[in-house]
Amino acid sequence: MRPDQFIDVELIVDQTRTLWRDAVARVSTGRVELFVKTSSRVRATRDLRGAGVTLDRVLESGIAVRVIEAGRDRAGFAASSGLSPDDVRWATESAAGYGAQAPTAEPRASDIEPERWDLDDQASLPTEEILVSALTARTNLSWIEAGTTVEVLAGTGGWIAARRRHRLWALTDGSFPRLLVQRGFSAWEARLDAGDVDDPSATRSRAVEGEALILTPHAAAPVVASLVDAFHRDTTAPRAGMGEGWDVADEPVRTDALAGGSFDDAGFPAKRRVLAAGGVWVEGLTGPGTYRRSSFRDPPAESASNLVMAGDQSTALPRTAVIAGSSRVIRSSPEVWVLELKLAGASNTDVDCRRWIRTSPEALIGCCRSRLGGTQVTQEGPIVPFLVFDGLPGF
Repeated sequence: MRPDQFIDVELIVDQTRTLWRDAVARVSTGRVELFVKTSSRVRATRDLRGAGVTLDRVLESGIAVRVIEAGRDRAGFAASSGLSPDDVRWATESAAGYGAQAPTAEPRASDIEPERWDLDDQASLPTEEILVSALTARTNLSWIEAGTTVEVLAGTGGWIAARRRHRLWALTDGSFPRLLVQRGFSAWEARLDAGDVDDPSATRSRAVEGEALILTPHAAAPVVASLVDAFHRDTTAPRAGMGEGWDVADEPVRTDALAGGSFDDAGFPAKRRVLAAGGVWVEGLTGPGTYRRSSFRDPPAESASNLVMAGDQSTALPRTAVIAGSSRVIRSSPEVWVLELKLAGASNTDVDCRRWIRTSPEALIGCCRSRLGGTQVTQEGPIVPFLVFDGLPGF
């Protein structure tokens, strides 16, 4: 199959059924789950001199097996690249040895439909000629990549859940590189021309030294993900107070999001889950509907799919503030975090425009005062607006 052709979902489903039956026949004392992933991607990259374009084509496939046995509190797990019977045979025998282990969580076959389909609309990848033309016409881009991924889960009861996703990425060049992302291929060239709502050129004039810290959507995304991981991983409400700006939900079924879907990666039905509202803790990310695989090589684990924070068009911009265009959260320990910030408009080598703040997760979430503007799908996944942190110790 050429990378710019359709991935035949029904063909992958039929192949998954055949491979699952082969795996089941090799396990005498446990139940077998088979996860299959295949993807096709094309990338157009501008060379270092900007004079030409290189094309890279990738076809990737892999499988993962869980063996669940009555009386064991952990499942056996193994994964392998490829989709051949030999790949499945090796993974099944390895999983049945329980060397690597995984959660045993799985839905009852009687609770779900025999077949579930969560498919982005049928679409071909943009042709190589179109990608090259789009890159050549936009001197601010380093590369463009388009890809389609199909994932099929065959449960222990023989049920099938299939998912198809189309995604497009593009890396901007210059002093402030940015990875643009989009779900689907509709109007993708207009997306490249529109840029981001957190373009430093739109905020640089407002980046005045002061007490408030404003994170653009791309800078807010890793902070939001880290805070959710710290405060919403279980069902126990934290003792720390939360700022009134902390308002977040996990929305696996959101159609513009990069991940998630109508079922999680263990096969449980998925739905929107409010984690915090107006600075009040609501619930954690646990149980059915929250199982995700960061890769086919990883077993399903409880985690977020698409974190979403509502925007706020009515919030006034602080009179004085520092605006960060990107961030990195260094979790030195559960109690000590270091927030590395790159100020909006700074170049990659401008050390004077970088800040390092020693803080704690409790202090950080407690200083989340408000949200600004509309939301944006970020390269890390969270869909967030600008965030305002006020009174952050050490800032």
